This record gives sequence, structure tokens and C-alpha cells, in this order.
Amino acid sequence: MRLRNSGFWAILCIACESIAQQATPAVPPTPIPSYSGCPVDGPVLPRPTNLSKSKHIRAVTENLSTALDSAIDGEAKAGWDVKNASFSLAFVSPHDDEFGAEGGQPLWEYHHLAEGNTKGTKSLNGDSQYLIGSISKLFSNLILLKSGLNLEDSVTKYLPELKNDSSPVRWENITLASLGEHLSGIPPNYNGFEFYFLAPLYEKLGFPHLSESDYDGCGIAGLSSSCTKEQLLNGMLEISPVSVPFSRPLYSQLSYTLFILAVSEATGKDYDQLLDELVIQPMGMKNTGASPGDDAKAVIPPGDTVSWGADFGINAPGGGLYSSINDLTLLANSVLDKTALENPDQVRKWLKPKSMSSSRSTLVGDPWEIQRTTNLTPDHPHTIDIYAKSGGSNGYVSQFSLVDQYGVGFLALTAGPPGSVSILNDALIGSLMPAIEQETRDQAQKYLGNFTSGAATSSELAKKQSEAPVTLALSMDDKPGLKLDALTRNGSSIIEGILTIFTQALPMTGILNPDFRLYPSEYEVPVPADDKDAYSNLPFDSEKGRKNLVREHWRINIDMVPQDNKRMSDLPAQGALVDICLSWQLADWVTYGGQGIDKVVFVLEEKSREVVGVEVPALRSGRLAKEG
Repeated sequence: MRLRNSGFWAILCIACESIAQQATPAVPPTPIPSYSGCPVDGPVLPRPTNLSKSKHIRAVTENLSTALDSAIDGEAKAGWDVKNASFSLAFVSPHDDEFGAEGGQPLWEYHHLAEGNTKGTKSLNGDSQYLIGSISKLFSNLILLKSGLNLEDSVTKYLPELKNDSSPVRWENITLASLGEHLSGIPPNYNGFEFYFLAPLYEKLGFPHLSESDYDGCGIAGLSSSCTKEQLLNGMLEISPVSVPFSRPLYSQLSYTLFILAVSEATGKDYDQLLDELVIQPMGMKNTGASPGDDAKAVIPPGDTVSWGADFGINAPGGGLYSSINDLTLLANSVLDKTALENPDQVRKWLKPKSMSSSRSTLVGDPWEIQRTTNLTPDHPHTIDIYAKSGGSNGYVSQFSLVDQYGVGFLALTAGPPGSVSILNDALIGSLMPAIEQETRDQAQKYLGNFTSGAATSSELAKKQSEAPVTLALSMDDKPGLKLDALTRNGSSIIEGILTIFTQALPMTGILNPDFRLYPSEYEVPVPADDKDAYSNLPFDSEKGRKNLVREHWRINIDMVPQDNKRMSDLPAQGALVDICLSWQLADWVTYGGQGIDKVVFVLEEKSREVVGVEVPALRSGRLAKEG
């Protein structure tokens, strides 16, 4: 929502006069009764910590291990080829004192070496190597983001061979960013799925006969060798685009080869060097690289057509890496704790979607495959985003999934006949997410209760507070966030005040949802050392002095309830656009003396995260202390 300044002030002045003349707000249009609210995007409660010690997590992982044992032993229906499919599963989080990001160890892991996997490792563990297919794109994308290149540069700046007026693809309009985001419109492969040895099958199915000269000169399986850089770039001048740039996402392996060639040209380093210097060494990885890997550590599925040992050559950036559970744990934790790039803001930007598919539940990132779901926490349903990347190579299927809202990740690597990764990934994420939600809610209990001013201090501020006391009451129900039960100053309900302000001063915004809820903003600042007035009487360490305090900012979600058009109007198609979320437009919209009326600040001891007070800046409340 945006208003021109002149119109805004005219409306506001009229509204202010109306508020002064009326004791009660006007009756708004009838809201839709079934409206359940629109929580913020991101964490609805602070991310949980030390999940390895959670009774909820322990119970679920023990049950999951037992269920997997039963499936492997044949006591329960597995749904996949147990004898020939090996796998490794892991649950990870960097926010754990025992299993931190530096250790590269999952909070829970499970490994199964199938009896049919007779080659390669004889002891499957967190360091065992799998081909990870297109999960390789995460590594390549990190190389691009850490390269220092301007991502809005045209690819032709670094690969001038692509400048050609006769090329069907206007390469000068293709940026490095668009290649990483699958928004360039170019094909997914260059001869990547051309199979000369299948020509008889094609003809049998009705396709015309082709001679060898009808095929391109490189990259044709069963006919020619892999393309060199020169052959590939020459071929790029003849390919036809699938779509125009930036119109819709089109998954592309080819785009990753091209931007890595551009980075190599700019830096003078090949892919192996870039991978080692920008990702593997900084993260301390020991079992990741471009195929082929180490046979002695490899999980090699049965059969003669598997990809293990292959040299993917120029196509490695899009899908030719091997890795292990422990190395992928390092990668996952570096993203979750926002250290994968130069600063946390860059990581947060990396995680955001860049486009959308035709499905309301599937967004496309850089190169994330983002699934939006509301059924992972059935007792407390709300939208949860899974930032995932799937990968596949002959004989291997893998899944890398992060739920940044909770600071957790899930890894599933499989080797063998396809079909197992979907079942295992569902079991892993579907089992653990309700337990993670419950642990999150348990840890958030410290924010609940009744908070009051005055008694917290003995200074002049306390005297002022006692003249106009502020109270705050917070609880938790089955909905997301903290429920704001009461907020008063000097006996007046501030909740009713906010409702009145929005109803009369800002009627154009719609109907305010009276179910006020608090959500963390993820913004935190230290309490200055000289800010002792409200906190000087806390029982801190007498020898070391005052402990470090932080202010953790939360916001009341100003949520608008859609009106019931069907009851109000006989015009056609009423209610067709009811599924709209407006709360993202209204945070910090109304201020009082420069402070947002929706801001609530918890003061915590930095290390223990103990809540030592609450502040409501717009009310100039000072510290509110918990009763009892």
C-alpha cells in the first residue's frame, strides 16, 4: 500500500477530526468468519537451539530409526529396493552447543549399505562419497556469488565469442544472474540428452531415420566425445531459446556451465580451482569434488550403467560433483547460520525466491527449489518454506533441504534403483517437523506471562511509570506466534486504541484483525553499558559485574481481515480474490513520537537468552517485569 503524500495528509486530517468527535469507532464491513490470519513470512517464534537435547526430537529420531530398521529387515513395507539401494540420512542444525556448525556433524544420522552394493566402501558412514547430481548447483552458485563479479554483467563481457548478430539467442541480454536463477530462457542442455544408440528405438516409434551427419559434432552419447569449450560456445550461436529471458523459470544445466566458464575467464582459474578455493577449503570439506571420487570411500550401486567414476568434464558445474553427509552438513549449517557468504544479509538474499512456477506451492530460487507447505505441523498449521535442491545422476538420487524458519536442515543421499529418496525424505522431514515445532514452542514459554511497570526500578523513571502503569499479557495457543491478550496504559486498552486508529485514521486499509499476535523481527541490538536505569537491580554476577544484555525486537502483526463481499453485494464473482495477504504492507506503518505502535522489545541476557524485561517503545514504558 502506497499513498501520495498530499492525499494521505488530507485523509488523515479528516480522520483525526473524526476521532476527536466520536467516542467509538465506526462499524466496519462484516469480516469473513473463517479468516484464520496471515502470519509473517519467516520465523513465527525464535529459532530453537540445542535440539540434540530435546525430548521431542529424541523420541522421534528413535522411532524413525526403529521404523527404518524394520523396513530394512523386511518386518515393515519399505517401498523401495532394500537389497540394492544404499542411503544416508541426516538431520542438521548449527544452533547446538554439542553439534555446532564447525564440527560438520549431524544431530542425527542413519546409514544403510545394501547387500547388492558390492563395490566401493565396506563401511558406510558420514564420510562416504555419493554422486549428488544437481545439488552440485549449490556449490557452483556459491562460486558465482563469491567470485566478486557483477552479476548484472552480460555473459558476453566474459565470453565475447557469444557476440553474434545471427545467433537466435540474444546473448548480450543474458546476465550472469539470470543464468544462475534459471531465467535466461536458454535450453536445459546442449546435446545432454542426445542418444545415438537409441536411434533404432526412435525409428521404431515413428521418428524419421537420421544419418550421422544430422547430429551435432560433440556430446552425442554413442557417437561423439564430450564438447570442448570452443565447440560448446560455437554451438551456443545456433541453439534456439526456449523462451525469452525473464519470462518464466526454465531449469538449465547449460546455464551453470556457461557462468562458470565466465568466472573462469575472469579469474584465470578452472572449475576445480574455484571449487577448492571458494568453497571446499573455507568450509573444511574433505569428501567433495568434481567426479571421479575415491572408489574406496564410494557408495557404488550395482549395475554397469551407473555414473560413478565418470568424468563430467565441462558439465560438472551443473551436476558432476560427489560429496558426503558430513560435507553437506557443513554446507547446510553455513547457510543456516548465515556464514556461507560474506555477510548474513547476502545469505538471506540468496535464499529468497527469484521467480515462481505455475504452482502456488512452488517457487524458484538461485538455484533453490522452494516448496511452500502448510501440512508439516498439523497441530499448529502455518506456512513453512522448504529451501531444497534435488539431484540425480545415473544410479544416484539425492535431496538437500533447509527450513530456515527453524534453522534446521535435512539430507538424503541414495545409491541404487530410484524410488527410495522420495519415501525417505518424506519420512525424515514429515516426522521431525512436528517435533521441532513443539520444541520451538516449549523454548518460547519464557516470553509468556503478565508483565508490569513500576516495580521494576527504583529511579525517577519508576515514579513516572507508577503514575501511568503499563501492563502486557502474552500467551500461546494453537496458532502461530505469541498471542497479545492485553496491553494497557493507565487503565486504557492500547489494543482498542490501535483498532480505533486504523479503523478511523486509516479506513482505506480495511478491517483490522483484532487477534493481535507478536512475531520476532530477527533484529537484535546490544543494550548500551550505560543504560542501567531499568536493569541495575537485576541479580547479575557481583564479581564480573553487569551481564551483556540485548534488545530483541518483535512486532505486532497488523493483519487485515477480508470483508465478506458475498454478503454485502449481489454483483458476480464476489469472494474470488479473498486469499490475499496484506499484513506485509502494514508493519511500522503508524508511529507515535517516532516509535512504531506495533513494536514490542524483549530484553534478554545475551548468553543464556533469559528474558529480563519487556519494553513498549511507543508507550515509553521502560522495563516491564514479569509478575511472580
